[in-house]
Amino acid sequence: MTKIVQGASLIKGLFSKVIPSTYRQDPTLRTAIYKWLLIGLLIRLAFMPFTIYFPDLMGIYWRSSWPIYQGIYWIGGGQLAIHYFHTFFLWIYKPLMPYFNAIYYDPHLHGFMGLKKFEIFVTNPYVFRTLFLFKVPYLIFDLGCAFLFLHILKDTKKGLGAFKFWIANPIVIFCTYIAARYESVAIFFILLSLYYAKNNSLRKSLLSLGISIVLRFYSLMVLPFFIIVRGKKTWGRMKLALWGILPLVVLTILTRSFRQPGVGASLIRYPHMKYLLDMKFPLAYSDVVFVFVVGYTLVLLFSSYFSEYSFGRLWKPMLVALLIFFATSHFHVQYLMWLIPFLTFQVVEDRRFFRLFVVQVLAFIPYTFQWDRHFFGFLFTPLHFPYFAMEVINPKKFIGQFFPFGDFLGIFRSIFSAVSLWMIYLILREFFEKEREKGKDEA
Repeated sequence: MTKIVQGASLIKGLFSKVIPSTYRQDPTLRTAIYKWLLIGLLIRLAFMPFTIYFPDLMGIYWRSSWPIYQGIYWIGGGQLAIHYFHTFFLWIYKPLMPYFNAIYYDPHLHGFMGLKKFEIFVTNPYVFRTLFLFKVPYLIFDLGCAFLFLHILKDTKKGLGAFKFWIANPIVIFCTYIAARYESVAIFFILLSLYYAKNNSLRKSLLSLGISIVLRFYSLMVLPFFIIVRGKKTWGRMKLALWGILPLVVLTILTRSFRQPGVGASLIRYPHMKYLLDMKFPLAYSDVVFVFVVGYTLVLLFSSYFSEYSFGRLWKPMLVALLIFFATSHFHVQYLMWLIPFLTFQVVEDRRFFRLFVVQVLAFIPYTFQWDRHFFGFLFTPLHFPYFAMEVINPKKFIGQFFPFGDFLGIFRSIFSAVSLWMIYLILREFFEKEREKGKDEA
């Protein structure tokens, strides 16, 4: 019991060091942070050992294990940085997972993650330990994101609200510990970039964003807003752009020095990039208007029009751009987490967005049905195979017996898009109202 108490005190002391002094000195705030942190940790720990999204989690660790277990040191691919990130943690875990070859490298099976490999993985007696360890890196950066909100928001009421919204957020928990993707790692560096931007450390800000870009290419979508909003004149913006793409340039040089395809080529060939162009208006022959491109360009132009800087004018256009993406483009379920850090800032400013977010989540749940057994069955196979893999009712087929599934999915997808567009309207309306009031005051 004494060791447990000592361990709890050690953990509490560790977390207290990452809490800003403004929050730490107020006993009420400090207690609230610890309470919500405990709630968030318990929820996360409940899912970490028991859920697996097939094949993503197995796939990323399989490829990342090559340098350690197969002697293949060049992993390659467009996700080079994030693969070596996982390799680093596998190297740390090696003494804890002496069974790794048995769970991943069956001599009778070859190739990528097939269902037979999946069965071997989930029926291994060490599967719970493995899943837990696999998700620990995501937990570290996920909690880092939560504490970064406290450092970014000096207003303690908003900071605590942001901390609570993130730590108990169902999308964060779902994407990180159930769907088990590494989105929290890239988001941590986006938030770190915003932290440095707010404190006028622009080089650190753009470098942090650059790290996020090499981890997850979608971060490129927010880079132009940093450059336009924070840059002064053409040369200043060029310098910021160079700092922002520096990690990508270094990674490209590294890949080319090993005579491997460049990161840029991988990015262009990346099939998910086509999602940005899903919604379009064909005009004539090859003449096409892409809805997302139009919306994104308008937001960029809007951001460049107002020269006066504020922190809100940095992150709000990013939120609007991502809302346009999710309203007009197909997306994998894990991608929705990209929206959450920016939406967190908006929710603590305007509580109406919390209610809208709830509607988004409710519409998002049926949206996941299109992935069949990947979310309804395979997720919980470590608990009981083959029941969860074979016998759980597939909602897609069940709904299809009574109503065309495509129409069913389209209804909820349309609701999700409508809510996203309404959020954009509210953000823009608030902005113009403030500009109007400011104009009256100046007059």
